[in-house]
Amino acid sequence: MSINDRSRISRREALKIFGLGAGGLIVACGGGTGPSAASNTPTASASGGLAGFPNYYPASYQQIIEAAKAEPKLQVYSIMSKANWQPVIDAMKAKFSFIDLDGTDDDAYAVFDKYYTETAGGAKSADMIMSSAMDAWQNFVKKGELDVYKSPEDDKLPAWSKLGSGVYTVSSDPMVIIWNKKLVANPPKTLAALADLAANETSKYSGKITTYIETNATGFAANWFAAKKNGQDKHLATITKIGTAKPKTESSGGRMVDSTIAGETLLGYFVSAITVLPKFPAANDVLGYSLIQDGTPVITRGMGITKKAKAPNRARLLVDFILSQEGQLAWSKGGLTPYRQDIASQAAIHLDKFSAEVGAQNLIPFSFDPDLADPTKAEDFRAKLKKALGR
Repeated sequence: MSINDRSRISRREALKIFGLGAGGLIVACGGGTGPSAASNTPTASASGGLAGFPNYYPASYQQIIEAAKAEPKLQVYSIMSKANWQPVIDAMKAKFSFIDLDGTDDDAYAVFDKYYTETAGGAKSADMIMSSAMDAWQNFVKKGELDVYKSPEDDKLPAWSKLGSGVYTVSSDPMVIIWNKKLVANPPKTLAALADLAANETSKYSGKITTYIETNATGFAANWFAAKKNGQDKHLATITKIGTAKPKTESSGGRMVDSTIAGETLLGYFVSAITVLPKFPAANDVLGYSLIQDGTPVITRGMGITKKAKAPNRARLLVDFILSQEGQLAWSKGGLTPYRQDIASQAAIHLDKFSAEVGAQNLIPFSFDPDLADPTKAEDFRAKLKKALGR
């Protein structure tokens, strides 16, 4: 299937395949038997596969490993914090002791802009990009900057997670409502209820609700896909009601969470769960959060290898590790939401649990929507969103 074929999947179909097994509830990390640890020096097995890897990895995979040993430090331009990254870095280092990895924490658009600027001047840049900017990803592919790589894990993954040929999903992270438990007695669990609260108690919530600014790729995409699901007029009418309270807009989910914990803001919406979940259990007494019962946007964090990568084989090893059982479990320890169904009983958090909680029909996944990559349509909606936010 081509990239364009995938991008035209209907919203109904996307939700259907995105639902996963509603019965696949989460249990503690220790439950079940985890994937076996792999050796730092894999060798071909007697069965023709590679020792320390699942049997569907070919013996020829050793060539990628050997080539990776001669490459420079792996550079990843990403949108995740050090706290999110650390369990993955530690697990990757345990598996491949020769790999050093540097993962940045940038804006979803900035990762692409940095790459374009650096490579235009011939400088070393990212070997791999991770971003939730579905419009920027589509442009990146059209520019021919993606090194299309098919992972040995490919057929173990759900169809919706393959955003485009060579663009895989890192994690499937919900965007939630958050609140200060000490200052909000009856927090809203739907966007409609939050809008009513803002409109009916404007004086209390003026400047005390926080969300992403409309120029942030992740926040913009959350509104875009919510509007696609519910209808643009209906969604903007809801945001306009919230806008009466003059929300405090941010470009960082972390700042939204910190301001809510501090009481500077009382509520936040469309906040990325990866900035919320790592705060627990320390913040349990003050911070509350909920999936959005009338529509939870789900960030599908795309990842791909760049055409001008200086460490392409190290990047391939990282892609495969992230998509593996081990890698998905490592991300869950860093607050990201894994989606492979074969680890649902082992992960600290998992998409199946969220699907069961709000229903698959209320999950709104990001995708390669071609309309989003149309500058005229995107900027028209951005202007309307800014106005609705009261900015």
